[in-house]
Amino acid sequence: MHSVMRNYLEIWKQFILHDEIKDTISNGILPPALLQSWRRCAAYKIDPHASYTTSTPTAVIESVPHELLLLLRPSMEDLHQFAEGAECVVVFADTNATIVDIVGDHLLQQELKRLGLSIGSSWSEDQRGSNALALALQESFPMQLDGPMHYCAPLHRFYTSAAPVHDLFGQTVGVLGVIGHHGQCHPHTLGMISAAAQAISNQLQMQVWLSNANNLLSELKTILQTLSEGILLLSRDGIVSQMNTPAGTMLGLQPERVTGRHLRDVLPLPPVLAQALSFHQPLSYEELVFETHQGRVACLCTLKPISNAQSETEIEAIVNSANLIMPEPVTTDGFVLILRSIERVQKLVHRMTGAHARLTFANVVGESPAVKEALRRARLAAGSNSTVLLHGETGTGKEIFAQSIHNASTRANGPFVAINCAAIPRELITTELFGYEGGAFTGADRQGRPGKFEQAHGGTLFLDEIGDMPLDLQASLLRAIETRTIVRLGGQRVIAVDVRIIAASHKDLHAEALQGNFRSDLYYRLNVLTIEIPALRERREDIPLLVRYFLQRQSRILGHPLSISDDALTQLSSYHWPGNIRELENMLERASYLTTKTLITVDDLPMPHTRPSLVSPTHMQEIPQLNNIPAPSSKPLKEQHKQTEAEAILAVWQQCNGNVTLTASQLGISRTTLWRKMQKYGITNHPPNKKES
Repeated sequence: MHSVMRNYLEIWKQFILHDEIKDTISNGILPPALLQSWRRCAAYKIDPHASYTTSTPTAVIESVPHELLLLLRPSMEDLHQFAEGAECVVVFADTNATIVDIVGDHLLQQELKRLGLSIGSSWSEDQRGSNALALALQESFPMQLDGPMHYCAPLHRFYTSAAPVHDLFGQTVGVLGVIGHHGQCHPHTLGMISAAAQAISNQLQMQVWLSNANNLLSELKTILQTLSEGILLLSRDGIVSQMNTPAGTMLGLQPERVTGRHLRDVLPLPPVLAQALSFHQPLSYEELVFETHQGRVACLCTLKPISNAQSETEIEAIVNSANLIMPEPVTTDGFVLILRSIERVQKLVHRMTGAHARLTFANVVGESPAVKEALRRARLAAGSNSTVLLHGETGTGKEIFAQSIHNASTRANGPFVAINCAAIPRELITTELFGYEGGAFTGADRQGRPGKFEQAHGGTLFLDEIGDMPLDLQASLLRAIETRTIVRLGGQRVIAVDVRIIAASHKDLHAEALQGNFRSDLYYRLNVLTIEIPALRERREDIPLLVRYFLQRQSRILGHPLSISDDALTQLSSYHWPGNIRELENMLERASYLTTKTLITVDDLPMPHTRPSLVSPTHMQEIPQLNNIPAPSSKPLKEQHKQTEAEAILAVWQQCNGNVTLTASQLGISRTTLWRKMQKYGITNHPPNKKES
C-alpha cells in the first residue's frame, strides 16, 4: 500500500513539474479518469500548494429535492455509526459539489473546516482540485482518492470516497462522501459508500413512488366523491378499501365505519352479488335489491374485477404449457362495485326518451263555461294525489288535461308515462304495464324490461282509453293501483311503485260497469276525481279562439301569416264536429296547405260544398245541431251520442248521393270505419234519394 502511494506521489510530482507524465510511468497505476481530472485542474490554473484556510461559504446550494433532505441526516448518521471507530466525516453535496450537510468526528470536522469544508462551501473540481466528491459527480460513478491522488497538496493528508445518488429517472441529484485521514481508508470503504448511496437512491425512489401513490389516492378519492354513482373498491376477499358518499347514502352506511371490513359483515348481500364475489365473476348492469336498515333499495350493479396480470391470455398460455389447472381467482386482485340508483336511472331514461309532460293549463284554449269548469276541477285535482278520471269524446283534448294536471302537481319533476290501452294488443298489455323478467318468454330480453308502472315511478301514469282494457287484465291493474306494488311477468319479486294514476275514456264507464263490460270495483277506484271534458259542439263560443290558436301555430310553421274569412269562421262554428278539436285542427292544417293565399275562405276548406255542415243554410236544417236536439231523460248520454253520430253520417251520406269514398272524406274518417259505423247504425238500409240528372 505504501509503495503504491509512493508511486502516486512520484507521478503527482512529475505532473506538477511538467504538466504531463510519461505513459510508462502512469501505465497501470493512474486511472484515466483521474489523469483527465488533473489535466482539467491544470487548465483551471489551480495552485496545487495553496492552503485553504477560509470556511466562508462561497457557493449557493443547488436546490435539493425535499424528499432527499428528509432522508439525508438519518442515512448519514447510520453510515457514520456503521464506520464506528474510524475517524471520518460523512458529507453530502449537491450536483454542483456544494456541501449540504456534514456528520461525523468533531475534531476531524474542525481540522477539515480549516481546509474550507463547511456547509455551503464548494468542493467542485475548479475550486478544490481533484477529489472524490467532484469526480463522482463528473463520472456519475463511485470514486475514491487517497493521499497524493488529490491534485491539491493540502488534501494529501486525507482520503475522499464518494458515490452519486440518483433519482427515480436515473438523474444524479447529489453525491454522498466520506472523508478521513490518509492511511486509514478501509478496503471496503468505497463499497460501503456505494451501498449507502444506493440505499438513499432506493429510499428516494420509494418516497417518490409513495408520494405519487398518495397523490393518486387523493385524486381517486376526489373523483369517487364527485361521481353520482355509488362506488366501492373491494379486495379480492371482499374487504372494503374505499366507499364514496353516494354509495353510503344509497346503502345507509357510513364509509368510515365500513372501510377495512368485509362487505358481507356490514350488509346482507343479494345472492347474485355474493356468488359473483365468491367466483370472481363480473356483473354488468344487474338489477339487485339490497336489504338495508332504510328499507329495500333497488340498484343497477356492475362488478368489475381488477387484475395486475399482464393478460389472461399470457397466463393461460403459461398454465397450459405446464399442464396445470388454474382457478379463476388467481388473476383477480380486487373489484370495483358500481351502484346506480334505479330511480336515477329511470329519470335519465325518461329525460332521454321524452317521458315527460310538455303541456300545461296555459295550453288549454277556451273561455266557455264548460271549459272553465273543467279547468277548475283539473286545478283542484292537481293539488291532490288521488286518482283522476277524465271523460270526454275522442279528440276533446283529454291528454292535454292529463299533462296539465301532472305539471301543476308535486310530481311535475317526475316522469309522465302514457299508454293507450286500446292501441296495444291484449297479449302485450301485461308486459307493457308490469314489465317482465329475463327469460320470461321466448324472445324476451335477457336482462328483463321494466313496465310502464316502473317507468312512471315518482310521477304520473296516464291510462288512455281505459274502457277498452280487457276484463281479465283489469283485476291486475286494480291490484297494482290499490297495493302500489307490481310483480313483473315471470318474476317473484314485489316491486314498490309510487305512481299517480290519471285515466281517460270516451266511454261511459258507469254504464259499461252496469252492463258488465267494465269491472265496477276498478271503476270506483278510478272515479275519485272525475272531470268532464266538453265536446266542441258544447263549447261553440270557443271555436274562434281555437281557430286563431291553430292558425297562429301553422303560420309559424309555414313562415307566413294566415287568417280566416268571416264566412269560413261562421261555417266552422256551425259544424257539429264529431271529431272535436282534433278534427278542427286537422281541417285548418289541410286548408293552410291547400290555399294559395294568406286568407282562408270557405272555398279553401278541405271539403267540397256538398258537405252539409259547411255549405248553404238550406242544408243546415238537415244536420242535427246540439242546440236543436232535445235532452230526453229516458236515454243515457251514450245513446244520445250514438243517435247524433248516426244522424250526422246519414245526412252527409245522402248529400254525397251514396258515394262512400266522398262521404268518408267529408267526415274525415276511413272507408272501413265509415262502413262499420253505417252497418252499426243500419244506415245502409236507407239508400239516398239521388237527384234527377
